[in-house]
Amino acid sequence: MYTYPFWWESFRPYLYQNCTPEKKTYDLIIIGSGYTGISSAIEACSQNLKTLLIDQSALGEGASTRSAGMVSGGLNLGKKINLFQEYGNQIATDFIRESIDSYRFLEDQINGHHNDVKYQKTGRLVLAHSKKKVEALKKKTELLNSLTTLKLEFLKDVNHEISNDYYKGGMLVHDAASIHPSLFYKFLLNKALRCKLDIFSPCRLLSHKKKDNFHLVNTTEGIIKSKYILFATNGYSNNEIGKENYSIIGIPSYIAVTNEIGNEDIARAMPKLRMYSDTKNDLFYFRPTPDHKRLLFGAFPIWAYHKENSRFVKSFFYKSIKQILPTLNNFTIDYIWGGKVGVTFNTLPQVKLENKKIYVFGCNGSGVALMPYLGHKAISLITKKTNSPMTITKIKIKKNYLKLIIIYLLPFLGIAYRTKERLENKFF
Repeated sequence: MYTYPFWWESFRPYLYQNCTPEKKTYDLIIIGSGYTGISSAIEACSQNLKTLLIDQSALGEGASTRSAGMVSGGLNLGKKINLFQEYGNQIATDFIRESIDSYRFLEDQINGHHNDVKYQKTGRLVLAHSKKKVEALKKKTELLNSLTTLKLEFLKDVNHEISNDYYKGGMLVHDAASIHPSLFYKFLLNKALRCKLDIFSPCRLLSHKKKDNFHLVNTTEGIIKSKYILFATNGYSNNEIGKENYSIIGIPSYIAVTNEIGNEDIARAMPKLRMYSDTKNDLFYFRPTPDHKRLLFGAFPIWAYHKENSRFVKSFFYKSIKQILPTLNNFTIDYIWGGKVGVTFNTLPQVKLENKKIYVFGCNGSGVALMPYLGHKAISLITKKTNSPMTITKIKIKKNYLKLIIIYLLPFLGIAYRTKERLENKFF
């Protein structure tokens, strides 16, 4: 069994240096080379900003090439809060519509290159794990249909979509798709490499401080000067970025990919070959691979890092797949890998400009479409290219200075969620 992403068989992240950054001066240094950072870099170069992109690891090695490749416009936004109560009707409506724009932005980016990134317009089915969640999905369907053009449909019965006795209903998003996340990253990286962009990896941020009109950015490659810094570290953020580190936490998520089961068995288990996720905090998300021969199944089997090879994680995936897709009997698991999902403490994305530092993070499970869009749009905060500020910049950033304690308690939080949601599935 392999403990690296299945996607890396098509494109594997690599180290890259095309400059000597020490003692140079830039308009913008971007910390983090994932979807956010690479999209920011492309837009910054198009605006003639002298830009340096650095990453402590290989380019795109973090969450961007580790995701499930499920594309939709911010359906997970605000799981923990009521946007309309918190921000009022106008801001909440504008915010939802802006998040949906991320889906359109991705489609525009890859127009004419669908085959290159394995883009498939599959639709996405959000499945209710309890009767209570059925009603919540019904209300959400009505709300989003009234505000957006996503084409959502409430399904009281999902037996024709997926056959099991676990899920009680669902919300079908017709305007959603699947993509090969690693090939999509390669597509963006190739665009960046055609720009006048300085890139250096591995290069780790050590500290930064403001001096006059510049930031002195201390890295493992020396001190670099820049007018602006853009932090695109998302779930991999550490203390080095500053106090905003307490606005986000990296939640460990794992994905398993089976052996080649074959097109017939995959189609029997998932007749519509869609993207699937459910309503639990301890959620499942799954899909066929682009060739429809394997199953990809994501979950939070253990809320701790680097447990790909543990007996518990392997057993969890076997049991969960058999429970959710009972028609799949004779399968093995060829790949299991982990990554960090960037989750904010109010479950909303964050885009903030403060003291010539830009923070862009908080995919909250919707990163494939959302983070390239936010990275692209964040450059307008520097260039003042648009007169209308992003609605996302109006979202209040909530910090939790107990982050280290929360990370320690994550495994216990996972057990609590799992116990609660088993009871909900059975009785509510």
